[in-house]
Amino acid sequence: MDISEKSPLLLTQSLSKLKAPATPDVSVSKKFSFKKIDRRKKFIFVSLGFVNFCAYCCYSLLAPFFPLEAGRKGASQSIVGFIFGCFEFVIFIASPILGNYISKIGCKFMFVSGVMVGGTCAILFGLLDKCPDGAIFITMCFLCRIVEAIGTAAFVTALFAIMAYEFPDNIITVMGTLETFTGLGMMVGPAVGGALYEIGGYGLPFFVLGSVVILCGLLTSYVMPPIEEANTHYTGSIFTMFKSPLVCLTWLNISVCSISIGYYDPTLAGHLQQFNLSTWAIGLVFLISPSMYALTAPIVGYIGDKKGHIRAMIAVGNIGCVISWFLLGPAPFLPFIPNELYVNFIALVAFGPFLGFTLIPTFKALLLGANSLGMPTDIDTYGKVSGFFNSSFSLGAFLGPTFGGVMVDKFGFPWASVGIAGLLFLGALLMIGYICIRPELPKPPEQDITVDTNDPEGIDEQQI
Repeated sequence: MDISEKSPLLLTQSLSKLKAPATPDVSVSKKFSFKKIDRRKKFIFVSLGFVNFCAYCCYSLLAPFFPLEAGRKGASQSIVGFIFGCFEFVIFIASPILGNYISKIGCKFMFVSGVMVGGTCAILFGLLDKCPDGAIFITMCFLCRIVEAIGTAAFVTALFAIMAYEFPDNIITVMGTLETFTGLGMMVGPAVGGALYEIGGYGLPFFVLGSVVILCGLLTSYVMPPIEEANTHYTGSIFTMFKSPLVCLTWLNISVCSISIGYYDPTLAGHLQQFNLSTWAIGLVFLISPSMYALTAPIVGYIGDKKGHIRAMIAVGNIGCVISWFLLGPAPFLPFIPNELYVNFIALVAFGPFLGFTLIPTFKALLLGANSLGMPTDIDTYGKVSGFFNSSFSLGAFLGPTFGGVMVDKFGFPWASVGIAGLLFLGALLMIGYICIRPELPKPPEQDITVDTNDPEGIDEQQI
């Protein structure tokens, strides 16, 4: 009898000693259709997408006005940069810890509590204008951002773990769709935050969107079905994943990709000033890449699940991003590229979809690497992989803006952009080399399984 992860647990005929994968083969994908999934998974999918959108609206709302308000309260631009940067740094530290203990904490509890903590901290952040100027204000800003970052790490780590557990055959497609909600939230957040700031001052954006996020958490706790917890736990450290070459290369590509995203946030506006654009117009330019990423993410996800060439997608995405940065600089050693506004538009339009090709397949690549080390395909492993992914991305998101301004000050925007392109090219080159050395994706190790034919109900689901 052929046994796989799709075989029924109740066996009606005798089984003797057999050989089977230690974990299900997550490299096999099926076509995803929202209409065909059951009612329970529809609730989970809608809950994840809606909360993702609202949460990222809340996290991104302070960009248009907080630096100005912080300056009035005695915070220098360097301090403001550290207030922004500490958010990603704390996520980098907290995510693997939370991912390691997700099965003990509870996946749904971690998701809902992370959302609630984030919304509460947003409301508290709206009260900071009442603090005395100087050191007290700055200290309270750091405390609020640190606690909010821990909530965000919990929420995002649980989100990707739930996604992988509930949609194991369509991980890339579902992740691409959720990334659309993320991109929309990141676009809408600053616009809504700026508008509410104009209407009601500093506190109103935080009070409104923080309350919306808390309501989302309360609604999700009621609507989202329970998530089954793992019966067994992988005893090794989360850092054991680095034993897989695929995990190492994927970690590098995630970090480099997020460095490139974080780099252009504080530097692109200065580069665009040479074209005499208004502040409003520069703000619209900033929306080009996120909007293209949000629009194309579901398509990229579908391609990833349909074709399955996830390593090639990562490499192609990196090469496309390299071309985009050469155009955006423009690269000084390519004098035939004009430094014109329309070339910058082309570069930013291309950067969004290529970013999706690089980033969206990486979660499944990490999961395949983890499975190849013998980590079982259950919620415990999904939590560890999710924490690893979230930490990798936040590391780059911290390093990008932190060192981006320094690079531009020292070398200028064109050469600094070439440096970012060089990191992306290195990631692509190493991934292509790995594909050439090992054309096939890594598979889970096989183990001998002894089945008690007298007790079919006692068969361990993870052993079949």
